[in-house]
Amino acid sequence: MISIAVSSTTIPSTPSPLPRRGRGEPGSPSPTAWERGQGGEGGTASETAIGISLIIPLHNECANLPELIRQCRCVLDATGHTWEMILVDDGSDDGSAEYLLTIQAQEPRLRLLRHSERRGKTAAYATGFAAARGAYLFTIDADLQEDPHALVPMLQRLQSGEASMVVGWRRRRRDTRLKVLASRLFNGTLRWLFGLPLHDANCGFKGMERTVAHALLPWLERDFHRYLPLIAHRLGYRLTEVEVEHRPRQHGRSHYGLERCVHAVVDLWILTARLRRR
Repeated sequence: MISIAVSSTTIPSTPSPLPRRGRGEPGSPSPTAWERGQGGEGGTASETAIGISLIIPLHNECANLPELIRQCRCVLDATGHTWEMILVDDGSDDGSAEYLLTIQAQEPRLRLLRHSERRGKTAAYATGFAAARGAYLFTIDADLQEDPHALVPMLQRLQSGEASMVVGWRRRRRDTRLKVLASRLFNGTLRWLFGLPLHDANCGFKGMERTVAHALLPWLERDFHRYLPLIAHRLGYRLTEVEVEHRPRQHGRSHYGLERCVHAVVDLWILTARLRRR
């Protein structure tokens, strides 16, 4: 069972209304039924209107959090939009949640959502997507390997109407050779089988219109988080990519090993069958 809490208050993970952007503004998501949800914590829809929601799933990343929050806050402030930073703690036991509760008291734009036990990255995305109030949603990993400054050109691509989803491209990966090889094989397979126009579909740094996030919510099960660009592509949304600086991990260890490759293959087979039944 998932317990989601902001500070000491438990909140439901129900969708909140879309903040209205000016009519005719490039990249403005069209109204959907998701807009007509409840206002969520903090008041009415107009009181909770947000331009950008940055969703960060994490598990035992306490050592990375101070610098992660500092960098992300600087980039979000530079956009000139209102924003919220949603950190989804997926059952950490290293003090991550306790640290974030302290920071949240100082920074009201930071929202901590907590899973009482580890549920995985896909479940963390589901929690974050459902709680987000932004017109544009972004995701980034908590390990600080992806430079948050790429958010600005990603946002520009979305606002220009060039694409409904923008995916990061870690052209120069700072990972082991085996992991880089596995990633190239994974992405080459997606391009060959589905014509996916991306080099790095599994990059954790992504941006999308709110309507895309809404369309992806029913697909957030198993470990389908790695296939979100593929799902969006098959649902008819336009995709593009932005190069992202990839940095060596400074603290902690990777939570994803090569054993995940087997799960990825099984998930792709199941996902393909589901997509064909649409």
